[in-house]
Order: sequence, then structure tokens, then C-alpha cells
Amino acid sequence: MVVSNRRMTKRQSVLGVAAWRWIGMLNLVIVPFLASPATADPAAELRFDYVMFQDPRIELPKPIARFRDGTLELWIATLQSSESDLRQQAQRMLVWAHHRGMEGLEGAIESLEQNLVQHDRRIVRLTAAQALVTLEAHQAASALFQRAQSDGLDMAQVVEPALGRWEYPPMIETWRTRVADDRVDRRRRILAIRGLASLGDQAAADDVRQVSADAHQPVDLRLAAAVALGQIRHSGLEEAANNLLTRRSPAPLVDRLVAAHWLRRHESDKAKDLLLQIADDDQSAVAAIALERLLELDPPSIIPMADALLDRGDVNIRRLVARALAACPAPENLERLGQLMGDPIPSLRDDVRRFLEQLAQSPEWREQVLRIGRQLIDDPRWEVLEQSVILLTGMEDDQAVQRLIELLSHDRPEVYVIAARGLRRLGADRALAPALEIARQRYGRRQELLRFVRGQPDLDDQLAHLFEFFGLQRYQPADELLRTFIPMDLTISRSRSAAIWALGYLHEDQAPSDLVEAFVDRLSDLDINNPEDPVVRRFSAISLGRMRAIETLPVLESFSEPDGIYTSVGYACAWSIQRLTDRPIPALASPVHYYSELFLEPLD
Repeated sequence: MVVSNRRMTKRQSVLGVAAWRWIGMLNLVIVPFLASPATADPAAELRFDYVMFQDPRIELPKPIARFRDGTLELWIATLQSSESDLRQQAQRMLVWAHHRGMEGLEGAIESLEQNLVQHDRRIVRLTAAQALVTLEAHQAASALFQRAQSDGLDMAQVVEPALGRWEYPPMIETWRTRVADDRVDRRRRILAIRGLASLGDQAAADDVRQVSADAHQPVDLRLAAAVALGQIRHSGLEEAANNLLTRRSPAPLVDRLVAAHWLRRHESDKAKDLLLQIADDDQSAVAAIALERLLELDPPSIIPMADALLDRGDVNIRRLVARALAACPAPENLERLGQLMGDPIPSLRDDVRRFLEQLAQSPEWREQVLRIGRQLIDDPRWEVLEQSVILLTGMEDDQAVQRLIELLSHDRPEVYVIAARGLRRLGADRALAPALEIARQRYGRRQELLRFVRGQPDLDDQLAHLFEFFGLQRYQPADELLRTFIPMDLTISRSRSAAIWALGYLHEDQAPSDLVEAFVDRLSDLDINNPEDPVVRRFSAISLGRMRAIETLPVLESFSEPDGIYTSVGYACAWSIQRLTDRPIPALASPVHYYSELFLEPLD
């Protein structure tokens, strides 16, 4: 936790012990190369961008977080405490502090190594090892190696990957011996196999291959070995893979997975033929491995299978096919891509639209992409409408304006919000009057259309984009409606902020007295029980400067004092002062904050 320049009471801070987590077979297969459909991406931000936050752009300096003098020395001293709980907690805190940039931690290495070697409590030894690994304490490699062999699997999981990364010879030799020894615990063998794979250790290749091919070995061990061999060997496994696929009919799932992983770095014609065979597997986890490699080697080879693959229920397969279609632009492939803009998975819809946007950068494909977008903007599916609007407005397609006006009244907020944003981006004057009328109508349905679901679009977003549109175009007929959004209403802060920002443009350099008074009221409303939204206050200050309301200079100055300028409201006031007086905005130094609520802190 970071707090600003104030003393806090000390408390214990719990940090988890770093350890490899063993995963099931499915994750072993899929995790290395398939992204989760739920993963957030830049498109999520795209839908909610507002021009008002860029005009003017306010970038406050990031605070600098520091540790108080004496903190590190206190923790190092605690490493020799008679209380073992304090020792292990201090060791955890050193790891935590390292990730936050604390300097001088090498001074703790000697005490950490002593705790690793000498302490009788296992948790103290384990957290000491964790700290030494985090600090890249190569000088402790011998002690770490000895503990990794004697202190159990949790210690090995912390230490052994680091020793492999440091290329510590005894660790590498131990791993090589362990791989071929069936008497060794399965989890330790997997640890060794993964470590050797990370090193690309050719000397271990034959033993790793034998483990992965052995039907009597546990499935997770075989799969770990198959993944490792695919990393180590980049050629020469074609015949072995073919034998594995044909030695039993039908080939068991694990054999098909092993064969696919073996060929993961191969590039021969024989390997490609086998990968094409594997890509037709009815198990998506198997097919995806082959498709990933074919996508790297020869994307056109995937196209004949595209329709059959797209009929599968697996989003990861569809994502790989979409990438292949984008890599092989042709009219029919772009049509297939366009249909995927209606996929049920939002992240895939976004990916497909971005593929089309990238293709549209080429003069050869721009018209084709435009044609697809214009066709899909009449699709009944809201998912397709959302994506096609983003696509066409990003391409600045003026022909989409009339359809965007129609979509302002769509039932789905994902559509009507993005349509408003699209009109703002296109800036077509002929859309102003109908957009204003629709804004009036939509606001009349306010209670029905406001959803109040965090992160989801609603009427507030739509009106905000439309109001920005009116402001950018200096559309005077919108003045009356925009003024109704000035009074406090914390349920529609985005549209109120946009209305106030737009009014600043409608009355640029004019400063009508009633607006000046209203904006000053909003800026100054810091009622302890019901204060105004800071974003509304920010744009009230900006519009006062844009309207050149010179009489409000004392108010603006009162909110842009040295402390205030480090907030967006204070900086907005400084921006307006500069506009009114040509007085430069003061240079901002990064504020210093101190870590606090640590498990031990200096008293002074």
C-alpha cells in the first residue's frame, strides 16, 4: 500500500510462497499457446473513448514510491531475530520490496544464506530460498542446490528453475539423471524435464523422447516430456510421430497430443503433412497444436479446412482459422472473416475486426473491406452491428452516416452507444439535427435506458458521445438541451461532463453570465455530504477558461494552489488560468509517497 507522507501503524503483510502449481492435462496442452477468450484487450477501451479527455489532455506526474530511511537495515537485522516468525516475514518482505525497486538488498544475502543453511524451521529456509532466488544470488547456488535435494518438493520448485536459469552444472546433471529414473517422484521428473527444455538441452533429448513415448508412464509426465522434446528437437521426429499415430487404431488421445507436441518446431514437408492430418483431429486440444504450427509454416494450407474448422464449438480453433484467413487475403476469405464479426465470443469479434482494419490499410483490399462493412451494417445481429460500425467509422466511411443515425435508436446499448461515437468521429453536419432530436427523445426514456452496470455502456455513454459531437461541430441548436445537464445529477456524470465541455465550445470566447455562474457553482460544489463529481468539476473549470471568463480568475486560482494542481481539477484550473492570462502552468515534480503499513518500520 502506498500512502502520502504520513506515519501508519505497523501490521503484518502476508505474501504467498512462490511455487510452481501443477496443472491438469488440458492446461498442459492448451496454456502454452491459446489465450483465454475472457482476456481484456485494447478494444474494450476503444468503445468508451471520449474526445473531451484529450482536449485538453491532462497528464499528472506519477508519484514516486519510496521506503523510509532505515527500513532495509531494520529488516536485515530481523533476519537474525530469535523469533523465527519474524525472520521468515522479513524474508518475504525483501521479495516484496525487490519488486518495488528497493535498492541495497544485496546486503541481506549473507544473512539469507545463513538462514537457508542453518535454521531448523523449514518455512524459514523456504522463504530464505525464495528471497535468494528473487535477488539472483548466484553466490548461494551451492547452498540452494543442496537444500533443493533435501528439503522437499516445495523447496525444489522454488530453487531448481532458478539454478537452471543460472546454468548451474550440478543442477543440469541431476536433471539429466532424474529424467530416466523411474524411481524418482513423478513431480520431480516433470520439474527436471521442464528445466532441461528451458535450456534446450540436446543431451537429454533421447531420454525425454523415451518418457514421452512410453504408454506405461503417467499422462502428465508424458505430456510434459512431449512439450519439452518439441522445444529441444526441431527436426528428425517425423517418423516417430507417425509411428505413434498409427501404432494403435484409433490412436489414444495422449498419443495424438504427444505426436503434435513433438512436431511443434518441425518444418519439413513430412512434418507439414502430419500436422495437416493432426489438424483434422476431432479433439480441439490436439488440432489446435497443429494449427498453431501450420499458421507459422504455411497459412494457406489451413484454408481448405476453414469451413469445417469454423463449425466447431471451440473458440480457440476459430481464432486460429481467423488468423489464417487474415494471412491469406482473398475476396472469399475476407467474406469468411466478416461473418466471424458475429461470433459469440467478444474478444474474437474484436480480433476479426482488427484483422479487417489492418487489411484495409492496403489499397488492394480497402474497397473489399468497405463493401463487407457496408453489407454487415444492415445485419440483424447486434454483435455484427457493433463491429461493423467500429470498422466503417475507423475507415471514415461517410456513406455510413444515415445508418448510424438509425442505429442511435437501437435496442442494444452496445449498438446505440457505438453509433453515437461513430457519428462523433465522422463529424457529418447532416447528422446534427437528427442526432439532436434523437438525444432529446432518448433522454425522455432515461429511467428505462440507464443500466447502472459498471463497465457496461448505457444512455449516459451515448449522450456523452453525442454531446461531444455537438461541441466539436459548434452546433448552436444543441445549447438548450446541453444546459439542462448542468445541475447536479451523479447518475449521469459522463453526459453532464460532455455537455459542460461542449457548452464551452459553443460559447468559446463569449462567457455568457448565466453559464459562468453555473460552471462556477459546479466547480465550487464540495458539499461534505454530497460533493459534485470531480470529472464534472474538471470540465467546468476548462469551459470557464475556454469561454474566457476572466472574472472567475480568483475561483480558478483558489483551486489550483500547489496541492490542488496535482489533481485533475486543479490542473484544469491551471490550464484555464494560462488561457486567461498567458501565465504558464507550473512545472510539476513527481510527488513522493512512502510505503507504509509494513510489518516493521523505523520509529523515526
